[in-house]
Amino acid sequence: MKAQLPSQSESRKGTVLIVLVVIMAILALVVAGAVRPVRDESDIATLRVETVRAFYAAESGGIILMNGVIGQSTMPVEGSTIQLNGQQILFVQTPDSQPVAIVEGICGDARRRVSFTTE
Repeated sequence: MKAQLPSQSESRKGTVLIVLVVIMAILALVVAGAVRPVRDESDIATLRVETVRAFYAAESGGIILMNGVIGQSTMPVEGSTIQLNGQQILFVQTPDSQPVAIVEGICGDARRRVSFTTE
C-alpha cells in the first residue's frame, strides 16, 4: 500500500489556515496593546476625580472644625471620622491642646490633608 500524498488543493487549504492563524494572533496582540493605554488613562482619570473629592471632604472637615472653634457647633473629637457620600473626613488633630488643626479627606485611594492655625 502506498501512502497517499495530499492533493494541491488540500495543501493550499492548510497553508491558508496557517496564515489565518498567524494573522489572528498578530491582530490579537495589536488589540491588546491598544486597550492597555486606554485602561491606564481610565485609572488616572478615576484617581483625579477621587483626589478632588478627597480635597473637598478635607475642606468640609475644616469648615466643621471652624464652626466648632467659633462655637456654632460642637467640636469634633480628635481621631473621629464622618462618612459623607462615599468620602470620609478624618479629624487628625483638633485645636484643643494646640492651635493647629489637621483634617484629612479620603476618597478611594486618594487622601488630601488640610491644616490650619486657629487664634
